[in-house]
Amino acid sequence: MAKRKTKSKSSGQRTVVVRERASAPVIIRAPRAAPVKHHKRRRGVSHHGGGKFGSATGAMTPTKSGSLALGGFIYGFIEKNFPQIPTLPVIGKSGAIAIIAYFAGGKNAGIIADVGNAASVIAGYSFGSTGKVSGNLASQVSGVAAQV
Repeated sequence: MAKRKTKSKSSGQRTVVVRERASAPVIIRAPRAAPVKHHKRRRGVSHHGGGKFGSATGAMTPTKSGSLALGGFIYGFIEKNFPQIPTLPVIGKSGAIAIIAYFAGGKNAGIIADVGNAASVIAGYSFGSTGKVSGNLASQVSGVAAQV
């Protein structure tokens, strides 16, 4: 605002207008709050172990039991009708079928994965019960070579 000072003109002085400068506005910056994380709600999705058509993880269910039984049936069919499947040392013929099923199935669970699971279970069973896997070449060697 302007402030006027006046004095009489007879004394030789004049009127002076003094303008006061407005002070700069004071800006106070408050610290910013952390951004709020919004979580997406998922409805109708449940993950209780196991996969499509039953898999080797999770609790044993009738679906999984049936899938593994079907895998064991197909394993027996493959072993009976395809004699050209190689017998690999240490893991035998059932281990070879398990490895073939692993590479043929990829990341997708299904009947091929069930065949692989059944073959690996059969290989483990035969090794645990008899000490050798069916077709294991190292078990036919006797003496010091069998211990190496």
